[in-house]
Amino acid sequence: MIVPMLKFELCALSSERKRLLNALQKTQLVEPVFPEEDGLEACPKGDDALQEKLSKVTKAIAFFTEQADTVQQKDKAFRASLSDTILLKYDEFAAAASREEELMALVGRAEAWSAALASIRAARNKAAARKAQLMPYLAVGEAFSAFRDTANTACFFGLIDVASLPALQAYAKEEPLSALTVYEGAKQVPVALFCHRSVAAAAGDTLSALAFTRCSFREALTAAEAIAKEDAEIKRLSSEEEAVAKEAVAELPRLKDLKVYADYLSAEEEKAELFARIFKTQATFTMRGYLPKEEAERVKAVVAGVTDAYLLDFSSPTEEDTPPTLLKNKGPARAAEFVTNMYSVPDYREYDPNAFVFIFFMIFFGIIMADIGYGLLLFLGGLVIAKRRRVNDGVKKLASILAYGGIFTVVFGALFGSCFGFSLYHFLPDPSSGSRTDVLTILLGCLALGLLQITVGYVLSAVNSIRHGHILDAVFDAFSWVLFCVGLFFAVFNFITSYFAIPVGEGVRAFFDVMTLPGVIMLGVGLVVAAVTAGRKEKLLGKFTKAFGAVYGIINLLSDVLSYARLFGLMLSGMIIAQQFNGIGLDLIAAGSIGFVFGPVVMLIGHAFNLAMGVLGAYIHDCRLQYIEFFSKFYTGEGALFTPLGSRVQYVHFSE
Repeated sequence: MIVPMLKFELCALSSERKRLLNALQKTQLVEPVFPEEDGLEACPKGDDALQEKLSKVTKAIAFFTEQADTVQQKDKAFRASLSDTILLKYDEFAAAASREEELMALVGRAEAWSAALASIRAARNKAAARKAQLMPYLAVGEAFSAFRDTANTACFFGLIDVASLPALQAYAKEEPLSALTVYEGAKQVPVALFCHRSVAAAAGDTLSALAFTRCSFREALTAAEAIAKEDAEIKRLSSEEEAVAKEAVAELPRLKDLKVYADYLSAEEEKAELFARIFKTQATFTMRGYLPKEEAERVKAVVAGVTDAYLLDFSSPTEEDTPPTLLKNKGPARAAEFVTNMYSVPDYREYDPNAFVFIFFMIFFGIIMADIGYGLLLFLGGLVIAKRRRVNDGVKKLASILAYGGIFTVVFGALFGSCFGFSLYHFLPDPSSGSRTDVLTILLGCLALGLLQITVGYVLSAVNSIRHGHILDAVFDAFSWVLFCVGLFFAVFNFITSYFAIPVGEGVRAFFDVMTLPGVIMLGVGLVVAAVTAGRKEKLLGKFTKAFGAVYGIINLLSDVLSYARLFGLMLSGMIIAQQFNGIGLDLIAAGSIGFVFGPVVMLIGHAFNLAMGVLGAYIHDCRLQYIEFFSKFYTGEGALFTPLGSRVQYVHFSE
């Protein structure tokens, strides 16, 4: 259900502005709007210092979270303590202001620790890089300072690729005024070429052509000694990093306090931005927005509890207004909001489709999965996760979807007699039996469900038109297609069941024998009405093109119906995969010996994979049927969720 909204306009003294906004923020019942008006001066901008403070706290939270991630990998109990949901009363939340001094001091220490760790890591990376550069020279026993020029000789000491070494050796052999020393190496080989200064230029050119890399080290240390020095430096820096990190980790229990304070600052920033956008005169300010109609008296009481000097006016939104959407569903329909809102939030003035989305989504989900064992696992897993979540966030909503989906999976699994891929009995036709009749019965049943959902979509389109007072649109653009869809079902039922030799009870066949002609009439009337009236708002040629488009729409409608064949395909693939893993596992068990171990393991892994892929496929394709085949018939969407003052929090959830 979409909650009816009221517009409100509050005018009060500027001196009471802060107290009033605090009180309204606490209720989380009003969403401000900011129309442009002349003649009123905008409130001053918010304090830049507040934004800077929030930025520092946010960086501190990111720093402590990074430290927590490191600790969590080693300490599961500590991880659990950090992941607890922050649930507070609003007064406890507001009390964060009293701890500002100590929390900002903690933020300062976090900045110092972060800078220290960054400096230590940079130095350690530098030492590690230097060590990596030294490693190719490990086989050189002389100090780096030994490789230097003299008055009459030039020294070329460095690395050369092993593939180029023969060419260098050939050069040294041919040049009598040079001596080459080659050390052990892998891809890069250390070499020292000493030559007379008269041939130094030619030697340099030869080495350059061979991609020789001259050594940059000049210390009076051997490579082994230099590497040992870098190892010692890396060890020292690691110890220093560990000490700094240990200090930071000791403050991790206060991470929740920082998160509460960050949300408090966000709330203050929200009010500061509101101060900057609402209007004021010399002594008063004016605030406008929306609130749920049922909460008008409560908001009025809150304002009256702060000041007597106010004017508060409520009015109904006009057609030009665009109120936000507040959904208030219970039970199953509330779970469906997660699916609907992923596509688009309902428009304020349209019919809330979540009850129908839930029914069809769960039926389709159950058909796709259709297994008692899988359904029980989904139900129990979803229920446990949903119960453990203390707030109604995305994880809890998705878990609720899986739990409800598990129930429908059990129901359809019981109808098909399937449990972890084992066929227990046959109440409905078995789609995996290979029987043409069974396969066609289930496939056509899925298509019939699709036709039903599309028909409901047209009914909801008519409802939306009626809600807007567009009666003719409801009749010509929606009910005409409802008539077509219903007539189509009656007209083709006996023909299809007879053509595909699908067994039908005599009473059912007799009923559809009677309804075939009325079905054809309904089908024809619906199509004619839709075609003739499609261009009623157009002129001349537009009337004909619209009429042609309406007739052509039959192709789109039938292709939409065929899309529901995916229900059968996904169900069948899931059943066959489960049966194949069962067959492999049972064959291994029957082989005896080690098969008693590997057989159950194969079945366990196989069913886990099949369940995971089945749930993913069921969710994605089920959503596709809702969004494309169903919503395209009636759904406007593009609404804006109700975002009241006080909802700009990231970590905290309010218990009241």
